[in-house]
Amino acid sequence: MIRRFNAFSDNYIWGIEIDQTIWIVDPGESDEVLKFLEDLKQHCSIGAILVTHRHYDHVGGIKDLANSRFAGSDLKISLNKLPVFNELPIFGPADCQKYGVKHVVSNGDIINIGDNSLEILDIPGHTEQHVGYLFRSADDPLRPAFFCGDTLFGGGCGRVLGGSLVDLYESIKKISKLPHETLVYCAHEYTEANLKFARELFPDNPQISERYGQVKKDREKLLPTIPTELSCELKTNPYLTCKNFNEFRVIRTSKDNWKG
Repeated sequence: MIRRFNAFSDNYIWGIEIDQTIWIVDPGESDEVLKFLEDLKQHCSIGAILVTHRHYDHVGGIKDLANSRFAGSDLKISLNKLPVFNELPIFGPADCQKYGVKHVVSNGDIINIGDNSLEILDIPGHTEQHVGYLFRSADDPLRPAFFCGDTLFGGGCGRVLGGSLVDLYESIKKISKLPHETLVYCAHEYTEANLKFARELFPDNPQISERYGQVKKDREKLLPTIPTELSCELKTNPYLTCKNFNEFRVIRTSKDNWKG
């Protein structure tokens, strides 16, 4: 099971539940996670922390979680088939070590927890170093979950804040090749604004218009729009439908200058 924790005004922190532990993805703050653990009637510990990139709204809660009484478990965890012995493993890119990352991961690395696995993909562009975690559950291995931080959003993609537009384009292309059934877990609730922009850009696209209408209704009811299925993004996300880099650059630049 994957849990959603709200943070700041529009962030999502994700929690992957594995064998009475919860693996926390991008904890920008700690309050909601700790409250959840405190309120549980049965014991649940923090099995690990997964970081996608260095921005504060993704790493600000690491210290509090690592110092809490819930930190650490007895799960057997391996990274590239080698056992991980830290009391609380914290995985992430190299430039996140100053925020508490103990195990640096990069493209192709595999974290195993029993019959569950997390494959790491390098997806830079938003920042110079940025990774995503492709989770395959023992219970549903044919429908992976991809934790992509700020690289891909519902109906959109991240801005370039330290990375490069070329890298971002290549990362989006890499994500597009994942199984279409993949559930995309990004870190922000930006879907409505992204699709409003996409509809203005492509007013004759009925799939974008239909999705925007549904998302608008959901947000009026304060319902989340994430996760989203990659198959949906491939049809309605303008960055995933780009034919080449120049088209991608034009759309990303237009969005950067869009007043909404």
